[in-house]
Amino acid sequence: MTARSITAAFVAATFASVVPCTYAQGTADKKMDKPAMAMAPKPAAEMANLKFFDGSWACSGEGAMEPGGPMMKMTTSVKIHSDLGGFWQSGMVKGTTAGMPPFEGMFHTTWDPAAKQYVMLWVDNMGGWFEERAPGWNGDTLVYTGAGNMGGKKMGGRDTFTRKADGTMGHMGELQVGGQWTKMMDETCRKSAAY
Repeated sequence: MTARSITAAFVAATFASVVPCTYAQGTADKKMDKPAMAMAPKPAAEMANLKFFDGSWACSGEGAMEPGGPMMKMTTSVKIHSDLGGFWQSGMVKGTTAGMPPFEGMFHTTWDPAAKQYVMLWVDNMGGWFEERAPGWNGDTLVYTGAGNMGGKKMGGRDTFTRKADGTMGHMGELQVGGQWTKMMDETCRKSAAY
């Protein structure tokens, strides 16, 4: 038997074993006369709790380029939108700090139904990446904590978001170095437009 004929026999056997099972599942319901079509999954209801973030934001505040470094004035623009059928929320961040190269990053957030937590994945143009988790809003505060890599070093990360009565958002970013939390960013964001 040649390699080609073995492959053809394997594909035929696999197809023959899958198709009848799929058809049988679809015809198990007497109301159906055709194979059942897979129902498209729906995003978790918890994703609606992130709608506050959707839109374009203009942020200003202070930031440091490294843990323990001096805090300098910074401005940031953030665009956030529902993505991938509503299963994720995606955002793009662009910022400038006096005397430093511009920075960019992107994040993706979803709900993990098994852990019952939000998951936020972050990557940036300096090689940094983080995975942080949050149980949900506590009043008007949402706190993500986790770990990642910055400058080739593993460290803890914490991002605190606060909804304010005037519609603005506070954001404080911290890194954990040597067991101590260090503020890296403290900014206030105003929504400038829909995404």
